[in-house]
Amino acid sequence: MKKLIYSFILLLVGVGTLNAQSAKQILDKVYAKYTNASSYYIKFDFSATANGKSTSRSGEVFSMNKKFNLNVGDISQVFTGTKLYTVSNDDKEVTISDASNTDDFLTPTKVLNTYRSGFSYALTDKKTVSGKTIQYIKLTPTTTSTMKYCTLGVNTANNQIYDYKEFGKNGETTSIVVKDYVQNLLIHKSYFNFDQKKYKSKGYIITQL
Repeated sequence: MKKLIYSFILLLVGVGTLNAQSAKQILDKVYAKYTNASSYYIKFDFSATANGKSTSRSGEVFSMNKKFNLNVGDISQVFTGTKLYTVSNDDKEVTISDASNTDDFLTPTKVLNTYRSGFSYALTDKKTVSGKTIQYIKLTPTTTSTMKYCTLGVNTANNQIYDYKEFGKNGETTSIVVKDYVQNLLIHKSYFNFDQKKYKSKGYIITQL
């Protein structure tokens, strides 16, 4: 659950096909949309399959100036800009990691940043979902990875992410479907602070990575 999303990759050197260029154009538009937003809120459905067992839950994330506050199931994360705090309420544990050790970011900018290095990408299916045209892009690692490939569904009318699916070499799958998106909303800065003392007083284990 802590590895909710893997990194994607940096611009492929020498990509020359029309298909790849078109895929890049779409990715660039989506990247610009999310990075230019001063803040955003996303409500999503998360599902995963591992060892023949499936789990699903709903979640939400608030983000502003690269900081974020995420809640999904019993897991919550707060990124203050320098530290990532991951809280597991079931385990009563708080894990603290530095900004350089944050593979578990679940934000569009994190997902979109990854296509710029380490992956090849190409347009695949185009589907109509509830009247919306969704263009899928397949991203395949070009370096050693536990990921087989991943797909990103983009609403071509507004350049918003519709869904993200990751397929592991071990047969595990992860899926995130965006249910609601609002950008440039007012979010109080305290929403991206973390009160470590509150959890320590409740008996949570504090682990610094």
